[in-house]
Amino acid sequence: AVQAAERAGDAGDADAADAGVRPAAVPRPAGELIREALAEPERLVVLDAPHARRAHDLGTLLRKVREALAGGCTAEEALWQLWDGSRRWRERLERAALRGGAAGRNADRDLDAICALFETAARAEEQVTGHRGALDLLAELDAQDIAADTLTVRAVRPEAVRLMTAHRAKGLEWRLVVVAGVQDGLWPDLRRRGSLLEADRIGRDGLAEPLSPAALLGEERRLFYVAATRARDRLVVTAVKAPADDGDQPSRFLRELYREDVDPRTGKVLRRTPQVTVEDVTHRPRRPLAVHALVAELRAVTVDPDRSPELRRAAAERLATLALATDEEDRPLVPAARPEAWWGLDDATAAPDPLREADLPVRLSGSGLEQLENCSLQWFLDKEVKARGTSSAAQGFGNVVHALADEVGSGRTPADLAVLMERLDTVWDALAFDAPWKSQQEKTEARAALERFLTWHVMARGRDVVATEHGFDVTLDAGGVQVRIRGSMDRVEKDEAGRAYVVDFKTGKQLPSDRSLPEHKQLAVYQLAVRSGALNGLPGFDADGAESGGAELVQLRKPDKAVPDSPKVQRQDPPQGEPWIENLLADAAGRILAERFVPQTGGGCDRCAFRRSCSAQRDGAQLVE
Repeated sequence: AVQAAERAGDAGDADAADAGVRPAAVPRPAGELIREALAEPERLVVLDAPHARRAHDLGTLLRKVREALAGGCTAEEALWQLWDGSRRWRERLERAALRGGAAGRNADRDLDAICALFETAARAEEQVTGHRGALDLLAELDAQDIAADTLTVRAVRPEAVRLMTAHRAKGLEWRLVVVAGVQDGLWPDLRRRGSLLEADRIGRDGLAEPLSPAALLGEERRLFYVAATRARDRLVVTAVKAPADDGDQPSRFLRELYREDVDPRTGKVLRRTPQVTVEDVTHRPRRPLAVHALVAELRAVTVDPDRSPELRRAAAERLATLALATDEEDRPLVPAARPEAWWGLDDATAAPDPLREADLPVRLSGSGLEQLENCSLQWFLDKEVKARGTSSAAQGFGNVVHALADEVGSGRTPADLAVLMERLDTVWDALAFDAPWKSQQEKTEARAALERFLTWHVMARGRDVVATEHGFDVTLDAGGVQVRIRGSMDRVEKDEAGRAYVVDFKTGKQLPSDRSLPEHKQLAVYQLAVRSGALNGLPGFDADGAESGGAELVQLRKPDKAVPDSPKVQRQDPPQGEPWIENLLADAAGRILAERFVPQTGGGCDRCAFRRSCSAQRDGAQLVE
């Protein structure tokens, strides 16, 4: 496309010259023509040259990725589409990497860079909330870029500090050079290293042995020599020494920078290489190493009444200097230092309407009570705010298995595994899993859970099924507070003595300990509801409430050790002694009415959907109660 445009421009210039006039317009730059051709690849259809066909394929691929980004795909997904559509390039990299030699090393480095790019895109998606566009990722990569070769060096700003690796510093000099972090384990770094496929080890005679520790030490010493000799006037080398022997220690290379004569009797330094100063600084205060942390510390100092007026004024002046700093295009270098970008704390606000009316019963459920006791903030965000996202694959798994257990228990579907699997197949593909292998794995788990359920279902337990998925709604007095308990019992059974048993099917992977069952809150709420009339209207139970024979958790994912074909059953006996569950309900209702929802950390925090909204977690530390 560029060549065709240039030929057309040359012909126009020649005609104009023959006519004795100046050309009316100068041909557009090649870069502009390339951008236009890739944006509209149909312009290249008329050209049959191989390079034009390849440009047409590239433009078509870029258009496809643009449409995917406009449709809401992430930057990582767009990268995968580009990589998947670049077949010729992938094949060329593969051939070069397998061939070895200099071309193999270059291809190997390209593969390393591609892997790093995909890792950066994936990490960026995990670290932000909401959609992250491709332009955001490109801006971040551009801001973090450190040039690796002379072809990509940007214009160096005067009076600026240059940050680079020791390799990159070869052939350059400065008045002052700082070599930071010269620690043992880093200088020298004797770990094996190389590119992804280690193509540099492939030679004419086969696979070469990796470098020995002695050879690596020599390479590291030469690299440190390069870094230290970049200074014309002054060299500063820093290291950290921990008090303990197993902590951070300076590198052995530090002692090679100078020579000391030490008195063997006293250990005192008698003479040191001239022009070398060794300074040991202890108890130095920690200083921020990032711009945002520096701005935060300066802001804190300016408003700290315990600091001296002179120090507070100096911090304010530093902030003003940072706020006024701009780049060549007059863009602020430290936007966070500008006061209009600051946010702070205001007085706590109060909603005009209460969360729950004090004269109405407080609504709770068995699972809600357990969640409220574990973390009241999680309960509030989940049950009251309804902030939980879409159902997960684990929730879909549980819903399907519960529905099939209900059909068998109610008699609508025969207790036949083949029939249940056929019913499962009709809905399984609608469940969202991260990958096909995960879907297949969970389907195998679902089959095993249904097999255990059928074994348990036909076992003789001396009880009859009275109801399945029985919804209940009872109001009771708990310590002077009216509490309305609502929920659904997976199965209600009755024994020969007329006692009621509540069965709760569980499909999760986390099991409560057997020792905690006497105080299992959800089962205790079920038993309290039974005694309070939750089974009124069911066959065999009168209106005065039923006698509870106990409650059970049937763990369909977990086999019983004694009978491997059946599920593990965890039982809670009828309550004895003090009415602890009523006291717990009263305390929970009081907290809801007081509208105080404080986060509580525990073992379930790593699975909580609200980590980024929790002030007790690092991800949500910017939030306050």
